[in-house]
This record gives sequence, C-alpha cells and structure tokens, in this order.
Amino acid sequence: MTHRTTPPYLIVPRYLAGPDPDATTTAADVLKSAGWYAEQTPDHTDYVDPGGLRQARHLPDPGADLMGPGQPLMAWEFTASPVPGAPAVWTVWFCHDTPPEIIAAFAAALADDTPAPGPGAGPHYLQPPAPPEQATIPLAAAGWMRDVGNGDIAWYGPHQQVVVVTARFPDTSGRGAANWLCAARRATDTLALWLALASPRTPTHLITALCRAITDPTPVPRRTPPSPETGALTITHPA
Repeated sequence: MTHRTTPPYLIVPRYLAGPDPDATTTAADVLKSAGWYAEQTPDHTDYVDPGGLRQARHLPDPGADLMGPGQPLMAWEFTASPVPGAPAVWTVWFCHDTPPEIIAAFAAALADDTPAPGPGAGPHYLQPPAPPEQATIPLAAAGWMRDVGNGDIAWYGPHQQVVVVTARFPDTSGRGAANWLCAARRATDTLALWLALASPRTPTHLITALCRAITDPTPVPRRTPPSPETGALTITHPA
C-alpha cells in the first residue's frame, strides 16, 4: 500500500503554482475514474471515452512536440468528434508546465456524462459555443480586468500575470487559429509559465470550467515552492 506524505507547501494562486509530477489529482486519474480506456505507446498515452467520441492524448516526454518546430510543447490534447473516427469538432491543448489541477478540472468537465439540457440537445461536449461573455463569467466574478481591443477581448488577473484572450467575433467555422488563449507569465519578465489553447468551436461550458479552475482560490499542494521570480504568491505550510 502506498502512503502519500503531506506536501510541505500550499500555494496561492494556483495559476502560478507550477507543475507537479506528484500531483494528488491528475487528468489521467479523472479520465480513468470516468471509465475511459487507456492505450499506451512509447511516446504517448491515448484515452478514449466508452462511446468513442471524446479523446485525450498525454505526452509525458517534454521532448515530444505536438505543435511542430518553434511551437509550445504540449502535454495534453483533448478533442471530441460527432462519430467515432471522424475529424475533431474542437481541440484544447495544455502545455507541460500547466498546473495539473487546471488540466484535471477541464478533464472532469469533459468526462462528465450529465446530459445537456433540453430535449434532443445531444452530448454536452458537442454543443455549439455561446457568446464568449458566458464563458468568462468566472473571470468577472473573480474581479479580473476586462480589456476590449479591436479584434479581441482580454481578461487580466491580479498583477496582470495571467490572461484569458478570445476573439470579439469568433470564427466557429473551424478553419482559423485557436480562438481562446489562457496564459500565465513570470513577474520579472515576459517569460510564459504555461499556456492553454482552445479552438473556436469548443463548447462554452468547457471554457467556463477552465476559467473557473484558473480562478479557483483553493491552495494547491507542492513539494517545492515556485521560484521567487514567479510573482505574487502566498505560501503556507499545512498543519
């Protein structure tokens, strides 16, 4: 029997807590608990829901590059399709240094099999997106600053170290670039700590779950505290 020792640090905010190889809850745990099948290869692990419509791919090796040369190294890719084997309707990516609690929260929202409201609504993970303002309600509730530009809307967290950006007029045809960007940076420079990307047709409630996870004020455990250069952190020791 494996006994987990209590991590010596609790970190707030979670979006600056950094990665954790010993996370108590991971996206993999969430998907397996939901009954998703796992198939492991030398380079990655694929997870598929029992119906074959939702997929996730985990690349544990930081040297494996999902996006191509010069692009961020991705650790998780989530997709959904209308029928098994069909092209994905939407895709969400998370880079390797994304705090695992944020990825796990998104995975939990995707794996939730609660039916979408309304007769004949279809699976929740294939619902068409609603206006972006509905997805960013958790950001407004957390007091983030909203900045409307010519082509996009950006929400900035405290000290402007974290941002969620979306297009003002989303292209839901699926032909354009990612419509949602979530990213955190160090306080001392513009170095990105982590980022997540979501394509335009990602269902609104999944983006809402992501925003809620980013703004969740609950401290997260870490065995090693982040670098002082990371920014405005509150670090405590659990009792």
